[in-house]
Amino acid sequence: MAGPAPLLLNPAHRPAAYSPVFKGQGRLHIPGILTPASAQGLHGLLQGAEDWTRSIHVREGEDLDISVKDLEALSPQERAELERSLAESSTDSLQYIFDTLRISAELRAGRAMPAALSAIHDFINGRAFLDFVAKVTGDDRLAFADVMATRYLPGHFLTAHGDENPHERRLYAYVLNLTPVWRADWGGVLMFLDDDGHVAEGYIPAFNALNLFAVPQTHAVSMVTRLARTPRLSITGWIHAAG
Repeated sequence: MAGPAPLLLNPAHRPAAYSPVFKGQGRLHIPGILTPASAQGLHGLLQGAEDWTRSIHVREGEDLDISVKDLEALSPQERAELERSLAESSTDSLQYIFDTLRISAELRAGRAMPAALSAIHDFINGRAFLDFVAKVTGDDRLAFADVMATRYLPGHFLTAHGDENPHERRLYAYVLNLTPVWRADWGGVLMFLDDDGHVAEGYIPAFNALNLFAVPQTHAVSMVTRLARTPRLSITGWIHAAG
């Protein structure tokens, strides 16, 4: 797997200028977060990745990851039936199906990781990125981030949830969008829901945009439709406090 260009934040951004908006809304959409070469390199890396797993939520605390290569060995009918039966077996309200490269989890487990993927983890956990988020949020507790790549294909979705985890000190969630062209009517919209269940705000996965929001906050990703002409690609995860 060839490595992308060095990962660099766009130096034109002034994170402190975003802080009042973030503090008032608890979320923010920042376009052009990386230099163009960095964004293009990351897109090429994810587009060419081959070792995706399909992640399906089964029940609270249990996710099933299946190699996409193994799934593709099944007939389309068998694959659709398997995914439908697993999704419908969920015993709680959270459900999802999407493809992932669990970068942080693989590194923690000591498994071999392509250098280009390790570089993404190092960038998100580097001082430049974490200091940028600290200035946007006005929060000095940021210690580390977990990182995974996601790929949403037609039929993939993520139902409403708040990202709370009693075993972790999650402060913020982030999504770095890496799909060059996207339309809202293709689905895949990051939606924030109000107390009545209405969509209060939605962000399309605009290329090279960072979506950042405080945890907990009820949100979902709308189902990607069969109109989508390209996968919805992103780097995503949570930023944690120490301990």
